[in-house]
Amino acid sequence: MKRIAYIIIVVGVLLGCTERREYREALSRAEAVMGDRPDSALLILDSLGQHEKAFGRHFRMQYLLHRMNAENKTDVAFTSDSLAKELADHFDNHGTTNERVLAHYLLGRALSDMGEAPAALQAYYDAIDHADTTRANCDYATLKGIYGQMATIFHQQNLPQDEIWAFRHYIDCIKHTSNTEKYIIAKSQLIRPYYLLEEKDTVLDIINDTYHSLKHIGKDRKAASMLPTAIYIYTERHDLAKAKEIMDIFEHESGLFDENGNIAKGRETYYFIKGFYELAVQEFDSADFYFRRAIQYGYLSEGYKGLLAVYKAKNNTDSIVNFANLYEAAQDTLHKKMQTDAIHQMSALYNYNRSQREAEQERAKAQEAFMLLGYIIMIATGLLIAIFVIIALYRKSQKEKQQKISQLEKSLSSAKQQRSTVQEELRKLKEKDYEGMIAEKEKQEAELNQTIERLQAENNKYRHNNKETNHLDAFLESTIAQLFIKKANGKVERPVPSDAEWKLLMSEFCQDNPATFKSFGEGKPLSLLEQRICVLLVLDIPEKTISMMTNSVASTISNAKSRANEKLYGKKDASSLKTNLIHTLRRS
Repeated sequence: MKRIAYIIIVVGVLLGCTERREYREALSRAEAVMGDRPDSALLILDSLGQHEKAFGRHFRMQYLLHRMNAENKTDVAFTSDSLAKELADHFDNHGTTNERVLAHYLLGRALSDMGEAPAALQAYYDAIDHADTTRANCDYATLKGIYGQMATIFHQQNLPQDEIWAFRHYIDCIKHTSNTEKYIIAKSQLIRPYYLLEEKDTVLDIINDTYHSLKHIGKDRKAASMLPTAIYIYTERHDLAKAKEIMDIFEHESGLFDENGNIAKGRETYYFIKGFYELAVQEFDSADFYFRRAIQYGYLSEGYKGLLAVYKAKNNTDSIVNFANLYEAAQDTLHKKMQTDAIHQMSALYNYNRSQREAEQERAKAQEAFMLLGYIIMIATGLLIAIFVIIALYRKSQKEKQQKISQLEKSLSSAKQQRSTVQEELRKLKEKDYEGMIAEKEKQEAELNQTIERLQAENNKYRHNNKETNHLDAFLESTIAQLFIKKANGKVERPVPSDAEWKLLMSEFCQDNPATFKSFGEGKPLSLLEQRICVLLVLDIPEKTISMMTNSVASTISNAKSRANEKLYGKKDASSLKTNLIHTLRRS
């Protein structure tokens, strides 16, 4: 009977293992087709989900993670972030690096679908933090999606610099996951943020590079389709010959136009671009035609602006008034939409910050009763010990300096007295013409003079060190000062200093120039920005670079310089602050 029972148990275990192996094989099949055929992956996962009650906890979380990923790839809109948060919490403590990255990415997608852009961005940043790009199996496909979503949010919030940052990482991921054509197209995504920054030359360089790269791999149609923005820029610059040259390429080689000259759906922006070109070459009827087509496809602001220009050129007063009103109405509608979007973004940010604060408050309350008293005791004890140590060290230092000064003064007085005695003896000897004794005494006098000079110099040194003096050259040659000079000259990767680097710079300035630094806090004390500006001026850093390093506009820097000059030297202008600082430091 025992043997039969044992056989039954073994068979049951083997059957269970076989079943679990089948589940894992099904999950692996779904994962394998997830990138190219997410709908097929979803069908496999739906079939596997029939056995969900038999899943262990970790396998169930893996199943739900991949199912949510398949839904995301098939454009399912998420209406709740509950499951995504549960997955992120689970994989923070279990599973692989790639699973943690994917879990936080899907949390970001859920939050984004719910209109919580700031919280979504935080989830994407968390996902990036979990990624390990040094591993051979790093999931660049998911990272690509993360940076792509971040770029979209930054564009919606009109943050082109951040959008460029996201796209550069997106392009790097494309390099690891896709073919040459997709890599070239990915680089062209930088056109949008650089256009927002009004860096038109950079935009033209990107378009030109994209065009020739696609031509090089035989994608002539795709290459030609990248040209409309360049047509618009050259038209704006009145380089009409160049605009016409690339316009002909676009219209004849892109394959986007039908036999009647209609452009493919989704590319109707070209109608108002074409309209502005026709306007520039004074083909007013043709320009009128294309602007009206642009209006038909919803480009009201651009279309009415173009028609207004056409009828101004024709000097048609009634039409000018009509299209001026229509253009103004279109602009008002556009501005209202922008304001509404801004309000939504601010509201989402406010709600996110409020929820973050509430969460922090709850955590603080939970720990407050247990930790508060201990923190107070530790801080108070530490402060008392620090104060006692500082006082003791200061008193010891002052006592040693006074003792040294006293000892030096005694030695100096004794040497002077001996010199006076020798000088008197020497005078008497000279009167008696004792040449040998005179030579000996002259030698003693010379030795005493050297001793007196040495003691006098050492005494002055100690007296000098006992005062607060400035050492400008030591500060300029310090490591942290040289680092800031390199940042200003663009010789390091991160030109904007971190908080830690600012603290090191101010500490070095205080140590090397205590007298001047002390004046920063006397009378009407300088603000932190004013102090930083003063130190950067001492380092001979230009005002434009100071604006960049302090994240301030030029007017803020100028006003801060004027206030600091008035507080320190009673001068209300900004221009003489640097001269006054250098003069003070050199004089002390």
